[in-house]
Amino acid sequence: MPFTSLDFAIFLGFVLVINWRLRASVGAYPTFLLVASLTFYFLGAPKFLPLLVVVALANYQTVKLMADPAHAYRRKLILAANITICLTLLAFFKYFEFFLTTLESLGVQGPLESLFRLPQIVYPVGLSFFTFQGLSLAIDHYRDPQRPVPSFRDTLLFVSFFPTVLSGPIQRSQPFFDQLNERKDTDLNLAIVLILTGLFKKITLSGYLSEQIVRGVFQVPESYSAFGALAGIYGYSAQIYLDFSGYSDMAQGVAMMLGFEVGRNFDSPYLTTNVRDFWRRWHMSLSNWLKDYLYIPLGGSRRGSKFLNVVITQTLGGLWHGAHLRYLVWGLGHGLAVFFSQTVFDQRRRRERAWKAIGFKRWQIPDPKHQGLKKWGGFLFTVNFVSFMWILFRADTFAQAMNVAKTAFDLFRPGQGAPIMVWFIVILTFFGQWVGDGLQKAMIVIQERLSVPALSLWCAFWVIMIIKTGPDGVLPFIYFQY
Repeated sequence: MPFTSLDFAIFLGFVLVINWRLRASVGAYPTFLLVASLTFYFLGAPKFLPLLVVVALANYQTVKLMADPAHAYRRKLILAANITICLTLLAFFKYFEFFLTTLESLGVQGPLESLFRLPQIVYPVGLSFFTFQGLSLAIDHYRDPQRPVPSFRDTLLFVSFFPTVLSGPIQRSQPFFDQLNERKDTDLNLAIVLILTGLFKKITLSGYLSEQIVRGVFQVPESYSAFGALAGIYGYSAQIYLDFSGYSDMAQGVAMMLGFEVGRNFDSPYLTTNVRDFWRRWHMSLSNWLKDYLYIPLGGSRRGSKFLNVVITQTLGGLWHGAHLRYLVWGLGHGLAVFFSQTVFDQRRRRERAWKAIGFKRWQIPDPKHQGLKKWGGFLFTVNFVSFMWILFRADTFAQAMNVAKTAFDLFRPGQGAPIMVWFIVILTFFGQWVGDGLQKAMIVIQERLSVPALSLWCAFWVIMIIKTGPDGVLPFIYFQY
């Protein structure tokens, strides 16, 4: 049941009415939210609801068994067992078909290959997200055994919370439980703006790019000219941002209507000047999860090889997206780029420290020559590097990815171009990240002056406009497959 469907609008309407009636009830309110969240997931993926409950139960039992801080070694074994169980479930659904394909490519046939052959495996929507969310609960309790043990009801609600269960943002347990126990007032105007913004990004802008250029370029790149292929590449770079940040805006807005702040998941990532900062501002909840639960335990920048720690983290982040060598290469490429960006940043910081050591203040430290030019160069490199790496993300095979890239660099080839509107939306995607916060505040100011009936008409007007300006039908969110 995607956020863009009429079914979800009806579901949310019922939930909000009951939510506002029960919010003052300490006992009934969390139970109601749990029932609503399980109902939401059941309506979308009924046969995988038991799997969600198993993940929640495994992490709840882990926290419960680790409650005694006196047995440090036993606590470590319990946590390791839980991580093994959760990651095994994730790996089975995500990588089992890849495992069989690898066996076939190695020439393994007959009894051994047939031993592992199972009926076609369907990937449970949201599995990566609620598994990582459950693991964060257990790991945080291992690190801080003084935390109170939540009830199974609250644990299951944390893992299944319907605004975030399908594609995040990935939550942390303590802020969630704090908000569950001390409910905040709903910022209705901001929630409405976030939902309308997300709908516009997803239905109107992302949908247009997908149907008008991206799908064609990646299916039959040989039919396009170089500029047509480039439009498809930059179009997909814009599409995946509009699609996922649109979902995140809607998730944030829906959660806000329920009285929860789930955090911002994107912060103008395409305006950064290096790949390191790009990953600090793209899919921030996943980037922070990988930093806190993988990069830092590996040693971070203080222990071991910083190069290996960065590359391993980014490569595993790539494989988290899917079981294919394309994702491994995509993650590895970003790992190398992030390490390069960190190296440049560390050199700049050491230079500043050296100047300060001899008495210079920050405003007196000489800037490198052509600082503005370097920033523009960093911005152009980051945008192009990220956009061309997205080819591996969107293409179905390495051969298809190579054909798209080859077409884009064959500047004199004839072929189909792209509608001017495609380039307009790509530019608008960058411009929107620059002025987005200002537009959001302006819409809030307008809405604050409207009466309830006028606000209802305002919302209806924008929803109708978004639907009318979008293509027929709404494509699934890209990150639902991860």
